[in-house]
Amino acid sequence: MTMRVLRCLAVAGWLLAASAHAAAQGYAELAAAIRAGDTATVKSLLAAGVSPSRTDGRGSAPILIAASRGQIETVRELLARGADPNPRFAAYYDATPLMLAVGSRDAAMARLLLEGGAKVDLVDRNGDPALNWACFYGDLPLVELLLQHRADASLVGHGNALEVSMRRGHQPLVERLVDYLKLRITPAPLDQRLIDAIDAADAGAAKAALVDGASPNAMDGSGRPLLARAARLGNAEIVVLLLATGADANAADRIGFTPLFEAARDGRLDAARELLLRGADPRRAAKANGIGMTALHAAAAASPAQADLLRLLVRAGAGVDARDAEQATALMWAVNADPAAAITLVELGADPDLLPKEGDSPRAIATQREMKALLAAMQRAKPR
Repeated sequence: MTMRVLRCLAVAGWLLAASAHAAAQGYAELAAAIRAGDTATVKSLLAAGVSPSRTDGRGSAPILIAASRGQIETVRELLARGADPNPRFAAYYDATPLMLAVGSRDAAMARLLLEGGAKVDLVDRNGDPALNWACFYGDLPLVELLLQHRADASLVGHGNALEVSMRRGHQPLVERLVDYLKLRITPAPLDQRLIDAIDAADAGAAKAALVDGASPNAMDGSGRPLLARAARLGNAEIVVLLLATGADANAADRIGFTPLFEAARDGRLDAARELLLRGADPRRAAKANGIGMTALHAAAAASPAQADLLRLLVRAGAGVDARDAEQATALMWAVNADPAAAITLVELGADPDLLPKEGDSPRAIATQREMKALLAAMQRAKPR
């Protein structure tokens, strides 16, 4: 190999390294401008040739940064410059920009991304598409937007869209998706009378319907037990009436949620108490598409949760450290949903150091977030 060839190779290597350094520097400047909300600098850098799609090696594409911050003009500019609308955020469930927009409940951003080529049915690391994210948050307008773009409501991550909505207790979404998936049933006329009485909290009318032949174990139009409907609405008198006439206290819906789950999730203390007095199982776990939660998980995930309801369930026999399908305890849910509920669970004996399948222990999360009252309760209960 001649000296001239060696020199040429050296120069080529230097140019390549310099080019890579310049590209990395360009990305750093672009990312900084996006984080600062400096749209003018973003446009200037893109016009000067900085790549709209380069990342930092950790998956933080510029469009992910901008979408997560609600920067409509920046995302529009990135798309116009050829940015990929479907990169993955490796550090956050492999989420797409569309998922981040949905997670921020930003309908305008979601619409822009969809119009710019975002794929509506991509799924995250857990198998959930953007539609499931919208259902998790109970955002009906976003669900409608995604359905308009032909989102597939049958994709299964933590259940499908309907099952996520059922678990979270977003009743308008449940009704919408039951119709969308063509799953609605038509109750018998007498059973419909009973449903109407439950919805009106009219115990007298409910009793009359039962006397006339309505079934206490009938299903509503969404295919869920009427006892669960009464529990969810907090109609304790009707709960007692249904149980007294033969309703199954542990009748489950398609995700394995019983009436006790419904009462627990929606904070219906009196209904939960009546159910427990009459045979409801506080230790029962939901099906896989209900992520294996217990009624205590459902109560702890509410925001705000009711301390008296948590105490009722634990004293009735609910496992305070029972794990769901993600190996999360009720305390792990409460740390994210309601710190006051987390303190109650710690006082009831929940272990703050148990780990879920992914992520940190409740104590570690409380430390990261400087949740001083909760950390003090954990230290009293289980010193470190």
